[in-house]
Amino acid sequence: MAILLTNGTYYIAHSKRGAVIKVEDIGKAQDFYSLERAIAQKNKTPGKCAGYYYIDTDMADEAQGENKKKPKRKRTKHKAFSMQKRQDVYLKTEGHCYLCGEFVGFDSFEVEHKIPLSKGGTNELDNLFCACHCCNSIKHDIYPEDFLEKISQIFMHQMQTQNKDSLKWRIIHNELKKMI
Repeated sequence: MAILLTNGTYYIAHSKRGAVIKVEDIGKAQDFYSLERAIAQKNKTPGKCAGYYYIDTDMADEAQGENKKKPKRKRTKHKAFSMQKRQDVYLKTEGHCYLCGEFVGFDSFEVEHKIPLSKGGTNELDNLFCACHCCNSIKHDIYPEDFLEKISQIFMHQMQTQNKDSLKWRIIHNELKKMI
């Protein structure tokens, strides 16, 4: 199942920096993998998603019939993991998100690829980790190092915005900048 957001002409996608963008090429459209994720995107960015609706490309393909040409999508091959593989991944991190450290229930954890499939990662156990939905969504398909850099940048910016006049923050800020 491939869930896309479209207005009939454009599709919702994400830039390399994670910003929501509109594209004409269905091959570059964001595949949300579930209706819940597409709904979450619409709720998160209502302005950019105004007038967009969900389509399930698998259902649309069936409705078109086999004789009609359909646009080809370049997709990263995600697969549903067996219960045994999910258990192995979960036990590996003892039920904690490997990105934020929060405990995640077995029923709600997501299998995260440390090295994204789109960047040459594999579905082997050494590349799979337990992640919460929030971290998995934020990390998306970037390298762990880029994820850390982005989170650090966000943290520093937000702290600077909230505490720019504080002497304590200026001291901490200078020390943190040396570490980053």
